[in-house]
Amino acid sequence: MKTTILSILLITSFASVALAADSKTNPTSLARPDAVAPGRIAVHPFVDVKAIQATVTKIFVSDATNNVVNIYNTSGKKIGQLTGFSQPQGLATDTKGNLYVADTNNSQILVYAPPYTKAPKKLSDPGYFPAGVAVVTIGTATYVGVSNICSAPSCGQGGFIVYKNGKAQKPILSSLISRVYFLGFDAKGNLYADGQDSASSVVIGEIANATTTGKTFKVLKTGNTISFPGGIEVTTKGLIAIDDQNGAAIYSYNPPKNGSLGNPVATTTLTGSGDAVTFTFTNDNKDIFTADASNAASLEFAYPKGGSPLKTIPVTGGQPIGVAVVPAPLP
Repeated sequence: MKTTILSILLITSFASVALAADSKTNPTSLARPDAVAPGRIAVHPFVDVKAIQATVTKIFVSDATNNVVNIYNTSGKKIGQLTGFSQPQGLATDTKGNLYVADTNNSQILVYAPPYTKAPKKLSDPGYFPAGVAVVTIGTATYVGVSNICSAPSCGQGGFIVYKNGKAQKPILSSLISRVYFLGFDAKGNLYADGQDSASSVVIGEIANATTTGKTFKVLKTGNTISFPGGIEVTTKGLIAIDDQNGAAIYSYNPPKNGSLGNPVATTTLTGSGDAVTFTFTNDNKDIFTADASNAASLEFAYPKGGSPLKTIPVTGGQPIGVAVVPAPLP
């Protein structure tokens, strides 16, 4: 059975955090724990401003092998490519169309304003390797949540950082989750996350009121088994959706009660997925796009029905890890 693992690859003083499919035939995988070697440098970055402005729905996919973020229209045509990253992973967007990129090896979050031609703003994340990023706007404040898979330089305890209007709050650490993979806000500012504990067991949990007073990570039980967790998103109806990379499915749960998410209220099968690391909803929540590392593609599925892909966007020669869309889906 295929197992996807987030890990650290240390090459002299260069630390590399990445997700990679564990497969004997996957040339990017190493012996466990799996890792992706430092990526190639793209030589033809571009942004088609007219196409960006004319395209209503834009799909962003991070490619950790080539160190780029590609921009596509719904027909799968590449209309932009952003460069200058070192293993970009999680992606998110906000209501203004801004793009947030977890620039893992550079220990920062980069924020690009449309049409994505100017230098990005930087949210520094010193001493950590960020894997996931989530955004929510409450009132006049924009909150950016970051999941740090582990700390530099030797991949120690991971944790969370929440930025309020670009200012970093104090990191949140917990012995209950040693490696933090991905995360998502709900409309109230509660933060849901997944990862692994020190024994490599799957952990799903919550920081209640993470945008205000909440600083404590609490583990949440699930009524079903999640083999290996990927992306987390919250629907407009408040359902917590969690991607099971090994199970090729996304499970949707009601908000937690008494420390439990209970059984899934919907199971979205991802037929044909090789390794859907993360996913994102469209803004109407009727479809999802995945970042499929094994298939080197972003696949579109109906939500919550699932089944066979509605569309495939090839990411030629790459390894997709993060995916986001504009207009942004709102929790």
